[in-house]
Amino acid sequence: MDSFELGRLTDHDFEVVCRDLFSDVLGIPLEIFPRGRDRGIDLRHTGPSGTTVVQCKHWPRATQATLIRRLIKDELPKVRALAPDRYIVATTVGLTVDGKEELCDAFAPYVRDTGDLYGVDEIVAELLRRPDLVRRHFRLWLSSTSVLQTVLNQDRYLRSSWLQKRLPGIADTFVPHEGFERAKQLLDSQQVCVIAGIPGVGKTTVALMLAAWLMGNSYEVHEISQDVDEIGTLWRDDTRQVFLYDDFLGSTTLDTPLNKNEDNRLLSVIREIQERPGKALVMTTRDYLLEHARLRHDRLAEPDVSDAVTVIRLTDLDLQVRGQILYNHVHHSSLPLNDKRRFADPVVWRPVVQHRNFNPRLVEETLRLSARRGQDVGAAMLENLDDPGRVWERIVENELSDAAVHMLEVLFTFRSAPLEDLEESWHWYREEMDQAADGRTFRRALQLLDGTMITIEQGRVAFHNPSIEDYLRFHLNAGRAHFLELIRATVQGEQLRRLVAAARMADGAGILARLREHELAVTAAAHQMEDDLEMELFDEDESLSTHLEWALGAAELLDSASLAAYVTKKTLPSFTHFSPISHLVSLANSLSASPLVPQEHAERFVEELTDRIQAELLESAEVGDWYRSSTLYDQLQSIPSASDREPVTPVLVRCALQELRRLAAEPEQEPHAANLELMTELLDFLWEQEAEDELPEEFAVVQDRAERVRTARDAEQNERLRQYQAQREPAGRSDEARDRALVTELMRKLEDTP
Repeated sequence: MDSFELGRLTDHDFEVVCRDLFSDVLGIPLEIFPRGRDRGIDLRHTGPSGTTVVQCKHWPRATQATLIRRLIKDELPKVRALAPDRYIVATTVGLTVDGKEELCDAFAPYVRDTGDLYGVDEIVAELLRRPDLVRRHFRLWLSSTSVLQTVLNQDRYLRSSWLQKRLPGIADTFVPHEGFERAKQLLDSQQVCVIAGIPGVGKTTVALMLAAWLMGNSYEVHEISQDVDEIGTLWRDDTRQVFLYDDFLGSTTLDTPLNKNEDNRLLSVIREIQERPGKALVMTTRDYLLEHARLRHDRLAEPDVSDAVTVIRLTDLDLQVRGQILYNHVHHSSLPLNDKRRFADPVVWRPVVQHRNFNPRLVEETLRLSARRGQDVGAAMLENLDDPGRVWERIVENELSDAAVHMLEVLFTFRSAPLEDLEESWHWYREEMDQAADGRTFRRALQLLDGTMITIEQGRVAFHNPSIEDYLRFHLNAGRAHFLELIRATVQGEQLRRLVAAARMADGAGILARLREHELAVTAAAHQMEDDLEMELFDEDESLSTHLEWALGAAELLDSASLAAYVTKKTLPSFTHFSPISHLVSLANSLSASPLVPQEHAERFVEELTDRIQAELLESAEVGDWYRSSTLYDQLQSIPSASDREPVTPVLVRCALQELRRLAAEPEQEPHAANLELMTELLDFLWEQEAEDELPEEFAVVQDRAERVRTARDAEQNERLRQYQAQREPAGRSDEARDRALVTELMRKLEDTP
């Protein structure tokens, strides 16, 4: 840590840092004095030896001449009236020897000598001698040039420039709060942290600040943009790494919570990271999405995940934190100076920070958008807090061109999209409506939205934040889009899936009605989706089977005979040769349960699939592949008709005993949690088949190893939890009157905004 950019601090931050710094330098306790506007005291100590005043001037852009002139003109009369025993100046302006002597002469006898005048260089030198003090002040720590250099050097590790663009701005406005401290303690103790909370409460901000904190400890930061498998690709054993997985369950319930088997892969990664020093994982999600995902994925309810969850709540943002958030956003906004100064008035700021819907994202967006419009920012902020949706409704419905609105409607079907895919779909959408669809019109619409409602990163377009996406869903549900044309304009299968998912939502009745109205167009689009699957027939997550299962679910939602007929036609005999078995089993059960599929067709599909699974099971067992055989056996058992077949259990038992003998003969190794699930599965199967006595000694050896692994894993998890709970301190009640006074004093500083 070689220097600091103190200009990144707010006036209030600078005063708090100076309080702690000069309390240590002078060896006396200093208080931030809630002064009247003409008293001229920032920090004060009164004791037997007299009164000491520390004047803090955070003017990082001012020249020395300006500072000296203002101090002599504005502060010297106040100092003479106060007549302190000692007067110290601390400023973020650089002071030369001549400048210090001029000030010392002007403020004599209150300034004893030039050693009582601390310019930016002297303050930085004192801070460098006190690294523990620096780490106590998160914003000060982040302002160190070594940390910023670390941030700037991350480009070779990141998939996009998103983090590099976001971190500096977030560092300017971030205010540490109880929720951040909980998340930090959890990450320190477990190396994994899942940050949940309502939209806009600051989950991503907390995650980014945790990543920045770890950067200061020589961690590389990697953004995970698709799924957990990216971690394996980025993993390096000899390097400290933190993986940031923002919105890992998607930004709305329209998104598939997790890809097939990703819950299992995610759990494995969490356990691996918890056991490996120098690795960390930070994930964010909306709290209701996490609860929804736990209902669908049992593994997300296991202690490895649930013990790592912390929820950021609005109650974490007490009055003082809210006031600092508002101050920081106003201070760093592009508002005209007069608009910034209005927020010094309690009539303007108090209703905002006390609002029941106070939300950092809404504050940020209102300031950003209002700066472009020249409107009454305080009034606009209250209106947006009263009705969060209106911040986007007025823009979308009244201020944008048709071409831009059509772009947002198309983007909703993607969520995010390569620029060329967005342009292609937008082009066909406009063509279907007989509207101009040329490249110039597209570029103008893109330029109009860029930076306000969308972001463009490395050729990929996405919504600026999830609240815009939420509004677009309302927009479509209210019937404000051309649905038939939008369906016909889909160029990727994910677009149709997103529309159908929106129709499933509790507030998606309007979208559902319009999809039902245009069921033939939906069927045609579903047929075209097969083109996306030509290269994915044997993919672990997607195949033609998963597509047809989705199409059947959509047919039932829309009560569409045409869509059901499409699925029936595609699942004619011999289809079961072209997809992974796990996908086929799921499809078979869906066909059997669907009222839209003829029963005899479903039975014929199940019969053919059962033949294939049984044949592969016998082949795997014959070559001694127990785990493959076991997986096939479980799949066979999940098909109702399998119970009528010739039993394959004896063959599987012989294969399991062979595997048991192999495991027992292996040399003793250090217990590893990754092997526990495999050993438990083998032992449970033999127990269920009453075959444990076939090889009692080997069974006992493997059972003992599994128990030792389980005991070691549970002990490690319990110790991490104990350490985490020991670090937590009960949060004390804030003094509301004190907080109100501090916020009042803080907001007054906006009147002096240069």
